[in-house]
Amino acid sequence: MNNASGSSEPEHHGPFGLVVASTDRPTAAPPNWTNWLLLMVPLFIAEMRELPDDEIARLREENVDLITAHGDDAQFGGSQRAGGRNAIAKGLALMARADGGVTALGVHACLRPHIGCPGRFTTSPAPAHPDAEK
Repeated sequence: MNNASGSSEPEHHGPFGLVVASTDRPTAAPPNWTNWLLLMVPLFIAEMRELPDDEIARLREENVDLITAHGDDAQFGGSQRAGGRNAIAKGLALMARADGGVTALGVHACLRPHIGCPGRFTTSPAPAHPDAEK
């Protein structure tokens, strides 16, 4: 099926966006942190998908303040660990709205297909095995 631009590629990745582990950039994020983001970022994308621009701006400011105040709790533990981590995941979900999405902390998140997306897969058939014709 073609989209409005005539391409057969979808205009967006669906309600959860596309969130994948990013293997093309090194990260210091521990695997359990990356795995948690792989779970939470798509949920926050879906939760915030239909919000108007003014609400997105409010959430952006709120999350910047939370990360600034509790980023150390998110990383090292503390009374505001959950709030800090949620703010980081929400921040990535908000940044996924940008053209080309966002790649950080071991994950790539985007809402629409784009060139260079680590989540894009080729639709070309796999090369034939050399022994297939024998």
